Amino acid sequence: MAVTGTAAPRAAQKGFNATSLAVVAALICAAPILVVAWIALTGDTGDYLAHLAQTRLPTYLTHSAYVAGVAALGTGLLGTSLGWLIARTQFPGREFLGWVLILPLAVPAYVAAYAWLDLSTAGGPLYTATNGLFPTIRGSWGAGLMFSLVLYPYVYLLARDAFASQSADVYDAARTLGSAPWHAFMHTALPMARPAIAAGLALVMMESLADYGTVSHLGAPTLSIGLVRAWSGAGSLVDAARLSLVLVVVALFIFGLERAQRRRARSVTGSGKTRPPQRFVLGGWKGIAALLFCLLPLALGMFIPLGRLAYLALSEPSTTDLLDASLNSLTLAITAAIIAAALGLSTAYALRSKGIIATMSARAAGLGYAVPGAVAAVGVIAILSGTQQILDPIWRDLTGAVFPILLTGGAAALIFAYLSRFAAAAIGPAESALSRVTPALDGAARTLGATPLQTARLVHWPLIVGGLTSAGLLVFVEVLKELPATMILRPFNYDTLAVIAHSYAADERLGEAAMPSILITLVALLPMVFVARYLSSRSAGGQDR
Repeated sequence: MAVTGTAAPRAAQKGFNATSLAVVAALICAAPILVVAWIALTGDTGDYLAHLAQTRLPTYLTHSAYVAGVAALGTGLLGTSLGWLIARTQFPGREFLGWVLILPLAVPAYVAAYAWLDLSTAGGPLYTATNGLFPTIRGSWGAGLMFSLVLYPYVYLLARDAFASQSADVYDAARTLGSAPWHAFMHTALPMARPAIAAGLALVMMESLADYGTVSHLGAPTLSIGLVRAWSGAGSLVDAARLSLVLVVVALFIFGLERAQRRRARSVTGSGKTRPPQRFVLGGWKGIAALLFCLLPLALGMFIPLGRLAYLALSEPSTTDLLDASLNSLTLAITAAIIAAALGLSTAYALRSKGIIATMSARAAGLGYAVPGAVAAVGVIAILSGTQQILDPIWRDLTGAVFPILLTGGAAALIFAYLSRFAAAAIGPAESALSRVTPALDGAARTLGATPLQTARLVHWPLIVGGLTSAGLLVFVEVLKELPATMILRPFNYDTLAVIAHSYAADERLGEAAMPSILITLVALLPMVFVARYLSSRSAGGQDR
């Protein structure tokens, strides 16, 4: 008997409740946001926030918009251009560059900022060599530039896949009617790729709003700066929650615009069949120009910053607490990645059931990625503080002592904040990987007498292991780079590579900040190579090469 609908997926899930784990993932991701909103709307109004609204808040909003705008413009131009070149042209080195162009995601924007400010400031090599004609990389425009150089892969990946999957019919029709190549691109290929590009730009803008290390080092007063100051300076959870709510509203507004734009944009073909686009062969000077253009963002976003930091690390004394910080960073990143991958896979299994609870849970979990790390940290503080107040009386009645303080009890609060922010990043890749498992495969396994566990181990796992590993590694890299949540929530005397790099850079001890900055990037590069190769192979597998 043939297996249809969702019977097979449900059968494969028998033995564990994927929907329950999807609800857990949703609670982990959404709880800090909900708690922040509750405190912001119900807490007492303090003098600090009123003073901030009259003085610095307009500045924070203006500079946040400026940074996000510059980042979106830069990544849009770079990512779209590179996506078109890799997807629709052929030139020397294209296959290699197709996945290497993703690697700058391993470089934290604040690491690039450390190097470029040192290179371009008065007394730096670029400033001296040009007699002050080279602009100093600082302020809001400098922060936006740094985000453009390291975050363009978000737009590049989506634009590349969009251009590669388009039918050649519309573009060829425009060329047949006399349109020049540039005109045909602007009026056919680009509009059809616009939803994918908009999704990448939304991710870039949310990442730039969430950043603290880059804007702090370059002197760009954004909302993240105000939030950290409200918590660490004024010590007001209510004021920090209100600033957090402003950031959440802005992030959700950007996310909503992208969703609305995607709904409005539709690509319609005349029939159910499409003809894959042919790549244009770029020979001679055109091929060399394309190669150099692709190498430019790699040089500016990765090779030059890392080269400068390596020079500083070798020429100046390095910090002595790298081992403990490295172990702390790896422990946090590995733990968060494993849990996030498990939650992502469970949510993906739950979505196959088409149940309303599973669907709502997945949507709620998706909100976490739109929340800056500082906001997640404030939400976790509020949740743990509230839990502390509930447990104290009960524990005192039982033991006569106060319940151990949750916020200083270890790294659990950090893991909570990381999962709140990045568990959503594991759901998409896990769902995409699980889409390879069709109901027919489950039905065939059942017909041959396989149990649900055997089906999952022998049929599902070989098909999803690559995507699931990619999801976990993405979370690993993000946690390794995360700074504001770590700064706010870390236990006493518990430093990570990101924290000590920021501390030394803030004290203008860049020689000591260089080595931890390099270590962050080098450790992140290893999983990013796997992710880049995996994503590129999947993209190539869907094309007629």
